[in-house]
Amino acid sequence: MEERKTILVLRLEGPLQSWGENAKWDYRDSSTMPTKSGIVGLLGCAMGEERGSQVLVELAQSITVAVRADRPGVKFVDFQTVKTDRLMTASGTPRNKNASTIVSPRGYLQDACFTIFIDTTPEWQQRIVSALENPRWCMYLGRKNCVPSRPILADCVEAADLMEALKEYPAAGRAGKTMTYECEHPNSTVASIQRPDDLIGTNRQFQLRRVWRGSVERKEEQDVSD
Repeated sequence: MEERKTILVLRLEGPLQSWGENAKWDYRDSSTMPTKSGIVGLLGCAMGEERGSQVLVELAQSITVAVRADRPGVKFVDFQTVKTDRLMTASGTPRNKNASTIVSPRGYLQDACFTIFIDTTPEWQQRIVSALENPRWCMYLGRKNCVPSRPILADCVEAADLMEALKEYPAAGRAGKTMTYECEHPNSTVASIQRPDDLIGTNRQFQLRRVWRGSVERKEEQDVSD
């Protein structure tokens, strides 16, 4: 008999989301999919863990994730301005007080909905579920102005692996007929792409993460709204 496991299912849905992947200096981008580091940060908020906590590193190394874009959302950029004498230059020295105002583009996804599948140990499952049901801090979808519009924890399902779960779990309302996904495979040495978002140190240190990217067809009977 095929071994089954419990997979946690999260739904990340809201007016705005922003998942920084290559954000540097003034430009703050958003990936087309939630990053693993962003998911760990969201769970860290629920647990009440500070940035730089060793618990977040342990969490990142204890979970594997798959992300399915039920609604990929619409990309847009917000052009923000910054003017203060407390800004620093790239070399670490204070900026000239008379320097011009900085324009800081910020990338967002509008009206997106992602279904997240998490495979981990029973101990971490219990800890994650408890934190999401009774979060210590406010959770947000990548950036603090991106508030979720529904509860994060959606379900716990039995499946052989992450791929089976993402193929079979019902789609969110208004999902596209074809849904893209990114699925992490533990101990895999090959993959479609590599993501630089796997947390390995308390000082914001990351390593590349191998994931498979593909698409699945939405089943008609799965077109249900939450």
